[in-house]
Amino acid sequence: MTQFDMLLRRALMDANLAQYERALQSAEVKKPGFSPRYLRERMRLLADPQGWGRQAQPGGRKRLDWRLIAIVAAMLLLSACAYAVATGQFSQWFPRLGVDPEAPEVSEEVLSRTGTAIEQSQTVGDTTVTLHAAVWNGTDLWVSMDIESPNIPEEVQQYTPLYMGDCRFFLRDDQWEEYTRNRVKESGAAMGASSEQIEADIQAELDKGQPGFGSFLMPQEREGNTLKFQENTFLEADWFTETKRPELTLHIERIGTYINDSEGQASVNPFEDIHPGVVFVEGPFDLTFTLEEPILPIRYEGADVETVVTDIPLRFTGFELSTTELFADYEAVNPEDLPEPGPDLSPEENDRRFETVKVVSLAVVDSLRGLWTEDGAYVDLTNSGSAGGSGGCVSVRYPYPIDPAAVTAVDIAGTRVELGELERMTEPVS
Repeated sequence: MTQFDMLLRRALMDANLAQYERALQSAEVKKPGFSPRYLRERMRLLADPQGWGRQAQPGGRKRLDWRLIAIVAAMLLLSACAYAVATGQFSQWFPRLGVDPEAPEVSEEVLSRTGTAIEQSQTVGDTTVTLHAAVWNGTDLWVSMDIESPNIPEEVQQYTPLYMGDCRFFLRDDQWEEYTRNRVKESGAAMGASSEQIEADIQAELDKGQPGFGSFLMPQEREGNTLKFQENTFLEADWFTETKRPELTLHIERIGTYINDSEGQASVNPFEDIHPGVVFVEGPFDLTFTLEEPILPIRYEGADVETVVTDIPLRFTGFELSTTELFADYEAVNPEDLPEPGPDLSPEENDRRFETVKVVSLAVVDSLRGLWTEDGAYVDLTNSGSAGGSGGCVSVRYPYPIDPAAVTAVDIAGTRVELGELERMTEPVS
């Protein structure tokens, strides 16, 4: 087994245990009825370990090692990043999101409608941080920024993992309280918790204070003394009830390399404490900005699409489309009945169950082949480079931004599913 496999397994197991621990303690039934978004959160670790790891778990006793999950994310990014030719301002700020080579102006238009131009700079000592822009699709938030400093070590180049010190996104206090209340309320309801327990969990979260939203730093490019970043975090629009345009502060402090090993290479051991090697950005920097309203995802329910992929019968029941990603709800039937790993099982049994779930997940991912837009164009999703599935939900990234309102059908293992024949949900589904 490779080190990547070991890291991914450990992260997946921790994620499952963290999610189930609170539910198993409070639920009166053996298998709680989790909401679609809750299931999407569970599968997000496969699709985006970094994004999943930044979500706080209300009421949970087991706290995950976010650094470990960030390292897994870095490994995934190294194999998944594909750059398209940039065409406009937002496309140049966010090259990893891609550009439609046949219609680059359309990609730029989608990004600009769900994006926010910021262009703020702050200098501390001989270091300047410039925050160019943000793109928010209602679930994921990306920011484009540069760090210019004469102190950047030579070994820091494209894709070099960096010690992120105290780098966090913070919501305005009243908005964070609103966000936290709704997040904990929804999660508690999905787990079958009582109203009293939910309120206690809310208060416990508020008492801890705002932890901020973490981000894993890895430069997408180096030009001389300038590092260019396209950072990502998780920000769920549905957890705001009053706020339409969240105000955030990006706090940057103590960025550095990792400790070098005996051969002089950057060493990152997720199983031990991680300490910085050379800190080359001290700070602090605080850049505050207000997001524009995003292009929100569109959800469709009422599907009944059955298929068989690699001898595994599958049934798809619903779809959700954002500007960057397609989610699909599914059910699978196999001899193992999708046995989930659990906290009370032996490591050997958990390994066996994990392998079963992984096989099914790969089959589900393989089912999402593409989509059609209103102009008749077909978008191939089989080579998107970033996809994953687990626990009743699967996702696949688009090769470039797409307006969800322009999508008319999806390709499920060769079957065209017309979205217009399904029930379009105008309100968030919980």
